[in-house]
Amino acid sequence: MIKKFLFTVFFGLSAFAASLTVGQTLPTLTIKDQFEKEHAVDENIKTIIFSATKAESATIKDFLSTKDKNYLSANNIDYVADITGMPSLISKFFALPKMRDYAFPILLVDEENKGLFPVEQDKISIITLENSKITDIKYVKTAEELAAIFK
Repeated sequence: MIKKFLFTVFFGLSAFAASLTVGQTLPTLTIKDQFEKEHAVDENIKTIIFSATKAESATIKDFLSTKDKNYLSANNIDYVADITGMPSLISKFFALPKMRDYAFPILLVDEENKGLFPVEQDKISIITLENSKITDIKYVKTAEELAAIFK
């Protein structure tokens, strides 16, 4: 019985050990935004824009600043950022207060879902979903490339 439990726990956790790939189903996630509000990343989400670095986040911010404040929700898009590498004092006293000035929600990766989203060095990840199943992953570098995807 204990072996079966440990096997289940190990393989349940290993689902999050590697990043997601095309063909996989995204598990329903609950991720807090910069205001500590919980968001469900579920079957209604059609696209995830993911950034792993400050530079990528700046590019996404530039792109989203040209859009209506409801652009993400109106198009079933979640913007997810990984700030887990940032020292906690920096994130608490500088990054999060600055993010609260943005007109759009930024879902913030925590230790629970760190490493889940696919990354290509120095590029923004665009994950396309259909009923939570990943149908495509693209990587872009510039705001122009990002805008071209969302025409």
